[in-house]
Amino acid sequence: MQAGALIAVFVVDKATERKAILWGHDQQKAYSDLVGQALTLSRSPVLYKVQSYLTRTMDILASIDLLAACGHGAGGVMDRMLQRVNTRIDTPGELASAQAELEKLVALMAAALEELLDFKDQLLGVVERTEAAGAQLEAAAIAASFLSQHLSNKKDAVAQRFAERAMSLTQTLALIREGGATRSLQLEQPISLVSAIQNVVLVMLPGFIGNIASITALYATKTAITQTEAGEMAYRLRDIVEQLKSSTS
Repeated sequence: MQAGALIAVFVVDKATERKAILWGHDQQKAYSDLVGQALTLSRSPVLYKVQSYLTRTMDILASIDLLAACGHGAGGVMDRMLQRVNTRIDTPGELASAQAELEKLVALMAAALEELLDFKDQLLGVVERTEAAGAQLEAAAIAASFLSQHLSNKKDAVAQRFAERAMSLTQTLALIREGGATRSLQLEQPISLVSAIQNVVLVMLPGFIGNIASITALYATKTAITQTEAGEMAYRLRDIVEQLKSSTS
């Protein structure tokens, strides 16, 4: 339909090599500009920033040994506190430090959500405009091929230029179609990060941070956490880690 409209408004008697050479040029330039915009967006610091927050959050959560921190690990809490420094968060003191950092990370990700949504909208706009540019280029290529055949034996030089333009436009269209999977992946990245923040960081994580606060508060009053209670919190912790992994994979 678009190709037919282009052909309908083209005055064959006024066809020149210049007009043929510039056929579809604006559409190709628009596509080139969109590629540049997509590249600029791919370098946006918000993606790196939010991903680093999530990675750090998962690293902290994966390092927490709740059973040990609650005194139910091998050797008990005091023995663990006297052990050499390790990478596990397995003492009430380390748990309190983890709590403070997790609270900061939740606040940072909550603050970054709007920025991330703006980025997603900008990227979606580029993707949609790229798809529209593909439709326009396809129409221009079909019309150029038709005009090349129509002008053959009438204006051979012009016909040749249209044939060349049809080939160039078709090649550009092929690039757009080949890049479809890449554009989908680019768009999926901010969407998955938004999902991780909305569904896990701002929903599940605050409750768990509250559990950590309770553990450290009870430890300060020398009140023991039962192994069953610690086990339930450990199960909740594993669920949060798995949810974050699935949201960002």
